Amino acid sequence: MPDFLINHLSIESWRDSDRWATYFAQTQEILGAQLTHLDISDPVRKKVTSLGVAGEYISSFKTREDSRWLFGKFETIGVEISIQHYRQLGHWPNSLTWHIPSSFIETPKNCERLKALFDLGNQAFKPFYAYADEAPRISSKKKTSGAVDIRAELLGVFWMTYFNAAYVDFFGASKFKTISAAEYDANGGVTILLADSPVTVPDALRENLAAMLGERSFVDVKDLLGKQPGHFALTFQQLEAFQAVDRR
Repeated sequence: MPDFLINHLSIESWRDSDRWATYFAQTQEILGAQLTHLDISDPVRKKVTSLGVAGEYISSFKTREDSRWLFGKFETIGVEISIQHYRQLGHWPNSLTWHIPSSFIETPKNCERLKALFDLGNQAFKPFYAYADEAPRISSKKKTSGAVDIRAELLGVFWMTYFNAAYVDFFGASKFKTISAAEYDANGGVTILLADSPVTVPDALRENLAAMLGERSFVDVKDLLGKQPGHFALTFQQLEAFQAVDRR
């Protein structure tokens, strides 16, 4: 069975060291393993001495540093993470990616752990879009014409997919009400969980749900012309504008 990915994409500031320390304390409880290494180099060599120090290391930008790209490891279970976040957002969102070995998701209990991990990341880092599935299914959405511009199109609907309140509004709340697998959070976002395990999800189900929400809003790997930001997906400015109205 192929390796597994979880990815959270956000325009929120991720420079709060206490948030990272709390998050890793909770992930350690979910996974039953310790964060052992954290580094700006890959492969990682620096060992984690405390979660407080780890949080400071992630969030402390150097004077001339516009972004932080870090790598972490839970050595005892073979799980790795990569974090890329920015002093100021430009063309790319902040991203947190979990790399899970295939051996980890062979048991139902560990699939439950991944669901808890997915939910925790959505609560902690307020992504506008997050997804989790087998790595080949996600990489199949890559385009030969270049990197996917997340402001112009989203990758797809996967085993687990999260849309924040802005995207629920963008696609139409009525559409999500027809999806039995949709779970709402306290902030108006929706998580779609298609099955207890990614290996039991019919291939057609992912594509059918994407088409129902809005086919042009998701990647078509055969599309060579591309799409303009803000037409079929939300720009960062549109996401910020929605949040500003939503907080009133």
